[in-house]
Amino acid sequence: MNSERESSVKDLDVLGVRELIGEVNEKEIQVIAFKLGKELVSVPIEQIVEITTNKDITPVPKAPSYVIGVMNLRGKIVPVVNLKEHLGIDFEISEDIYKKNKIVILDTPKGEVGVIVDEIVGSLKFFEDEILPEPIGTVGIEVRFVSGVVQLDGELLIILNIDSIFNREG
Repeated sequence: MNSERESSVKDLDVLGVRELIGEVNEKEIQVIAFKLGKELVSVPIEQIVEITTNKDITPVPKAPSYVIGVMNLRGKIVPVVNLKEHLGIDFEISEDIYKKNKIVILDTPKGEVGVIVDEIVGSLKFFEDEILPEPIGTVGIEVRFVSGVVQLDGELLIILNIDSIFNREG
């Protein structure tokens, strides 16, 4: 009985090896892409908690200028930030920013944080080897906040480094 067990294990090992031969070890990356002004940016899907709209945002006195306020998300108080200001992207704050907005809730080192975005583009997938380092100074966002870029049909997709943007020290 023991030799039968060993035989089946060897067969599995051989089958496992055959299955691995021809397999490509490229890691597929999935991101949620959105617009911040004219910039097409994205965040790895693992760091997205949810996307919501029309949540009431309560202003917070004496908060940093990029903090728009806080919102109640199922009983949890979540800060909402103007990511464009935080990243140095040109912006205008509309009068109805506290009422009509698209908010992406991110899982950051500081906990859940909501960021105001202009437009949700959608989910995109590409392979890890398609990610290029940012050509320095071409994107308009500090290099430390960028994980890389991906060339799409005539447009550059910026992959944000959420851990760097919302680090514990900042």
